[in-house]
Amino acid sequence: MIFRHYTSKKSLLSRHLNDMMHTMNKSNKLCIGIMLMLLMMGNLFAFQFSPLEQEFSPSGPNSTKTYTIVNDSNDTIAVEITALTRDMDVNGKEINQTAAAYFSIVPSKILVRPQNSQIVRVQYRGPQSVPTEMAFRLRAEQLEYSQGRVTTGQSMFNFLYVYTTSLYVTPSRSIPRVVVESVVPKITSDGRQVMNITVTNTGTVHQILNGVTIEVIDNSTRQSVLYESGALGFVNGLNLLAGKTVTVEAVWPSNFTFPKNLVGAEKSFTAKINYSN
Repeated sequence: MIFRHYTSKKSLLSRHLNDMMHTMNKSNKLCIGIMLMLLMMGNLFAFQFSPLEQEFSPSGPNSTKTYTIVNDSNDTIAVEITALTRDMDVNGKEINQTAAAYFSIVPSKILVRPQNSQIVRVQYRGPQSVPTEMAFRLRAEQLEYSQGRVTTGQSMFNFLYVYTTSLYVTPSRSIPRVVVESVVPKITSDGRQVMNITVTNTGTVHQILNGVTIEVIDNSTRQSVLYESGALGFVNGLNLLAGKTVTVEAVWPSNFTFPKNLVGAEKSFTAKINYSN
């Protein structure tokens, strides 16, 4: 769950509180700060959205799923539901764009009354031929909604919550396969000798690379090095989407001789990857 907050205009009481804070010692300020944090955390679960992950079929009954919004607060809230595409760059950073053409969401904008719930119906309407899994996000975002009431006397902090869930459209065949595409020696801009390891999901479904290890072998000397999870940075634990490729920079192993000529040097190495999904 992701949440964000904004600060509204301070009321007269808030200004008095600030004046008091300036005159207090550090210990008292800390106590006041903790009290304010506890008050803000009291609303942490005021809005819930579930489930956090679902699989859709390209067609048939399972191409439609339902989600539930629960308003645990004592105020009416406004929530907007949107679908987003899910892509990934070589550094593992997620890229999102609107996926409105792929889904029908009913209702997409909702007012949920206090201590109430609302069912949202989501139907996939994209291509029915899906050879490779399609990954999306379904986002439930709370909107500003004052119900027309005067805001004087409200908390100086108002929180708006956003749930971002995982949504997959399943392929006709589920084939898990992740490979090391290349191992490339490189000298960085600050003169360090490193090894760029490129990993590709050539299968048809996403793979979560838990406890990942990569063994690299020098073909000429048959020496090897085992890079374990901590040495592989963001790749460890990464949800590598089907058809996507990422590259991680690893330290150069002490038992390998760095090539004098980097042209075609990647042909000197082979590698294999292991992980638990």
